[in-house]
Amino acid sequence: MKKVLLGFALSFLTIVSVLAQSKTITGRVTSAEEPEGVPGASVVVKGTTQGTITDLDGSYSISVPDNATTLVFSFVGYLTKEMPIGSSSVINVSMDTDVKVLNEVVVTGYGTQERRDITGSVTSISNESIENLVSPSFDTQLAGRAAGVSVTVPSGILGARPIIRIRGVNSLSGGADPLIVIDGVPVVDSDRSGAVASNPLANINPADIQSYEVLKDGSATAIYGSRAANGVILITTKRGKTGKAQVNYSVSTGFNEAVDQFDLLTGDEWVPIANEKRTNANASPLANPGVNTDWQSAVLRRGTTQQHNLSISGGSEATKYFFSMGFTDQESVVKNNDLKRYAFRANIDHSISNKVRIGTSLSYAYTEITALNNGANSLSGAIYNATRALPNVPIFDPENTAFDGYNITANGATTGFGANLAGPDNNIPNIAYVLENNFTRGRNHRLLGNAYAEVDLATGLTARTQIGIDLTMADDFTTLNPKHGDGRSANGSVTMAYNPAFRWNWQNTLNYQTVLANDHNINVTAGVEYQYTNFYNFSASGTDFSDEFFRLRNLISNSYNNQFSAGGFSENGFDSYFARFNYSYKGKYLLSFAVRNDGISQLAEENRRGTFPGGSIGWRVSDEGFFNSELISDFKLRASYAEVGNVSLPGGAFPYAGGFGPVQAAAGAGIGYSNVANVALQWETSKKFNVGLDMTIGKVTISADYFKNNVDGIVLNAPTAPSLGIPGNNISQNVGAMYNQGVELRAFANVINRGKFSWNTDFNFTFIENEVTNLVQPLTGTYNRTVVGGPIAQLYGFKWAGVNPANGNAMYFSGDNVVQLVGASSWRAFDANDPSNVANAASAPTQFFLGNTLPKFQGGWSNNFNYGNWDAEIFVRYSGGNYIMNESLRGLMGLGFSNNHREILNRWTESGQVTDVPRLYSGRDANTWQTSASNSRFIEKGDFVRIQNIAIGYRIPAATLSNTFNGAIRSARFFAQVQNPLIFTKYSGIDPESNQFSGQLSFGVDWNVAPIIRTWSVGLNVGF
Repeated sequence: MKKVLLGFALSFLTIVSVLAQSKTITGRVTSAEEPEGVPGASVVVKGTTQGTITDLDGSYSISVPDNATTLVFSFVGYLTKEMPIGSSSVINVSMDTDVKVLNEVVVTGYGTQERRDITGSVTSISNESIENLVSPSFDTQLAGRAAGVSVTVPSGILGARPIIRIRGVNSLSGGADPLIVIDGVPVVDSDRSGAVASNPLANINPADIQSYEVLKDGSATAIYGSRAANGVILITTKRGKTGKAQVNYSVSTGFNEAVDQFDLLTGDEWVPIANEKRTNANASPLANPGVNTDWQSAVLRRGTTQQHNLSISGGSEATKYFFSMGFTDQESVVKNNDLKRYAFRANIDHSISNKVRIGTSLSYAYTEITALNNGANSLSGAIYNATRALPNVPIFDPENTAFDGYNITANGATTGFGANLAGPDNNIPNIAYVLENNFTRGRNHRLLGNAYAEVDLATGLTARTQIGIDLTMADDFTTLNPKHGDGRSANGSVTMAYNPAFRWNWQNTLNYQTVLANDHNINVTAGVEYQYTNFYNFSASGTDFSDEFFRLRNLISNSYNNQFSAGGFSENGFDSYFARFNYSYKGKYLLSFAVRNDGISQLAEENRRGTFPGGSIGWRVSDEGFFNSELISDFKLRASYAEVGNVSLPGGAFPYAGGFGPVQAAAGAGIGYSNVANVALQWETSKKFNVGLDMTIGKVTISADYFKNNVDGIVLNAPTAPSLGIPGNNISQNVGAMYNQGVELRAFANVINRGKFSWNTDFNFTFIENEVTNLVQPLTGTYNRTVVGGPIAQLYGFKWAGVNPANGNAMYFSGDNVVQLVGASSWRAFDANDPSNVANAASAPTQFFLGNTLPKFQGGWSNNFNYGNWDAEIFVRYSGGNYIMNESLRGLMGLGFSNNHREILNRWTESGQVTDVPRLYSGRDANTWQTSASNSRFIEKGDFVRIQNIAIGYRIPAATLSNTFNGAIRSARFFAQVQNPLIFTKYSGIDPESNQFSGQLSFGVDWNVAPIIRTWSVGLNVGF
């Protein structure tokens, strides 16, 4: 009995001792995705098996030994986090999403697939990284986020469509933009406005987007067949989840400003330069001292911006819903350029029974853009005018009441002369008056949606039908003032246009998936798809108006003397049959094969159908028994090959067909021979090859790819003999070929995840090379030339040889020889040993290839930091290996009676002076600067590193919200950010991405482009 009592006493003392040496820790586990709490998360004392899990609101309580130092928190889909205990009795944790499993289920064409089983090249971008960006359209948000994807915003004009290229330019004359599919519906992506730059993708509210998938290689895109040559971007919008209704509201406000302005002469600096040009040419001076006017201030401004987005989502097991509405209001840095968008969305999913499901995705957006003339060489082009206007004359003249106090000549022909003896070259108007009195507006109604039904026919077998529509109703209104500017010669004008587009798309698919003998995973999809698209337009205009009242409101009958009309119509359609087979053995050996047969109306009946196969294989080496590495936790090899087509052929709706078209003749309206039939015309075909690997080394996950895309059968205009009488003396044929090849690399990691601090980094790099391998003749434009053996659209023109220090003459290369300009148009040989000798005649300068306009490398680097309730992001984008023709600078070095760039102050003035600005002679621009083509004097490298986005946010602790608002507010986050704050480049222009042209054959020319926008904003995200 004593032994029993003694044992009991010892046990009691031991328990008391243990209790005395332990303590209880409580807290709550949350995440950005689940701010109300992460249920089921594991909480374990490090080095032991002692632990617990969080309850429904993320709360936990755990008793830990007194000598415990660390708690380990983990949950599927989140990074494991260690938190020091110290003396704390309350430890709250915010979990970070594991980037390696961020999109474990990836949207692919007509279905989904687990990321670990994907054997093609697919990049996913989540909405978390871009949802708060202030941008007019979702496509601008993709720049630098995915390897192999180039997104260039060519100017600061709101509504201008970014140039999107996936793994390079994949056509010379056809469409080069990727196919964009929103919730399964391939959307119309052509600009339907004839007066306003109106990006059709700006009608989609970025706040509604859940994720992007970019399909890049042949295996991933083959399921889209004839439309997949340029890659595919799949967009999935947000949908409801089971649970109580959640209301989210986000607001941001800020301002836009120009990243830079042109460095122009002041009035005091310009007067002696203007007179020097004329006196050197033996002409009398025209400029006199006056004021110092900054004409750029008449065009550029600091524009405000605001965004509001409200959504409600939730649902039961049977019905889930997501409703949203958004409002965006942006002012560009260029006056008279504004964008307003009102967007509404309703996504509903309903299960009629365990085997039958229906649903819909429906969005409506109204977008209104006000715009202006920014023609690169237009007299009323905003940037052209503001940089050429005389800087010694004022913008306003209060006594000039006839023109509302603006400085304009009495007859309205040009800007007032001020103290000068003449007005500006070309009688350019007063741009401030033009912006005040001309008006251009584009309105767009966009209805995009689909309805679907799914039925489980048997175990693993599902039938789905979906019909989608894309309806765009666009109308334009432009009115020009009769007194001054573009409308003066017509006594005012009004033009109105209506440009609708309608598309329906019907898809029917069967999907079967099963697992055989526990090891063989099979997924088969088969389907049929039909699509019809209709485009038509008409416009009407009137000139010589009776009164301003009518001109400013509408095209009103009997208010004008002259009327005009125009219009057009086109339609196309296709039918398709496709299938895909995915196979996995033990998750180690992976196989995917897809085939699609398309028939399109753009080709003759005998060539209308095409079959496009593609396949890929994968091997997860890390799952093999022989693979034993403590460093590498996952290692997969993959390869793919496919043939896909390009349905965006040049030549209209029926490029193969011959026939007649409408013409205007002396006798009136009639018909004429307009096109020669070529029933042999076929698709442009891309043969895509890709090999790659995915591996995780420690904390770092790496994806690497080598790709080559051979493009064949490119449709080009082949010349014909004039004697044949063929319109335009050419006929469209499949005569071109080229290839793109390159390397992609992505590396991402959770660098640090300890205590309250975590750091995630994501870096991507792409190297790409383009070469044209077949043409019938060189393709030459003003600035660019494309030939066999070189890349698309090389800069082509004259090679600058400098300034002759003996006499200030401009010098160029003529073949291997240097020649100098003497007088207005005479060329003389240059002898370096006798530079003042101008006696020997020489040939005119010859043209050379001067630089590649396509970047050879590009990429992005994002870094995300979290410390407690604080978060921050720094996103960097870079590009290089290309050259830019700075046509803006060449124009600003002009020798006429207009303003100049400050670089002209370095002009040659005396013998022996070394400079790259020749002696100034009025009116000799054409030969001095060789204005008929590119000029190496103004060609510069386009390399840059851009800080694309810096953001910082603070999430109010859940406990604070609960105590303050009694649970009415479940989450709140304040943020501040700046987009495009810094750029590091040697390019001397406004921005190295400025580009006047968007076509494949004309590229790399910076010509009076509006400055790129920098945006500062603050905002709030709140959840109820």
